[in-house]
Amino acid sequence: MDAHREMAEPAETFTSSVAANTPDSLTFAWLYQQVQSQLSKRNGPRSTKLERVALWFGLGTMALGLGTGLVTRWASPGLLVYIAQICLMAEIAGLGLFLLLMLRRELPQFLRPRAIHADEMDAEFAKWQELCSDLRRFSAAERQSRLRFVALLRAGMGERMGLVYGGFQRLGVFPVLAALYLQFRSWKWGDWAGAFDMNALAGLLIWSMVLLYVCGWLLIGIRTRLDTYVNLLENSLREIAVDDRKIA
Repeated sequence: MDAHREMAEPAETFTSSVAANTPDSLTFAWLYQQVQSQLSKRNGPRSTKLERVALWFGLGTMALGLGTGLVTRWASPGLLVYIAQICLMAEIAGLGLFLLLMLRRELPQFLRPRAIHADEMDAEFAKWQELCSDLRRFSAAERQSRLRFVALLRAGMGERMGLVYGGFQRLGVFPVLAALYLQFRSWKWGDWAGAFDMNALAGLLIWSMVLLYVCGWLLIGIRTRLDTYVNLLENSLREIAVDDRKIA
């Protein structure tokens, strides 16, 4: 009897703590916090701080090297060649370190992809069910109104992104690879001046492309989060509809 009481106490404590942290009305700020909390509990290896620093260091030095083509009129060619050479070596070192760390982190998933993917799906499903249960603490009217709002917001965002990026989501990293190919297709090892040989207009266009590419991925991240909100709200309401049909 005491053993059953001791086992029930942690569950009751967890339920009371969840209820205490649940606001009186549903807000997107609360939903964001819940999704972020579940994402922070992801299973499997995550990228380290060194890996993230190496990636941004490589991208930053690449952008700095490309930027040397914009100041050819105000700096000596020898200095620009020296800066471009340093930026290129730093870019190779940063991106190379990032790739090595990523391969070391992701290698077990390539060796046992099906088993690891099944484990991840089980963990994600449990988190999904937990989030849906937390959402059902609010009234159906609140969830329906917020579902309509976020669905309209997602549709409008998709239309506006289509005007600027078109089918950007389907292209992936292809635009960056195509730009790198056009930039380095005639480059030979040792020709450091030719690596970033461009006029001001070409450098400005490359900077604009990189900026639009980064902004596009940020917008895709926001669009993915909106999809998550819509799916969670729809699933929490769908369960109620199923229960109503069973009662009828």
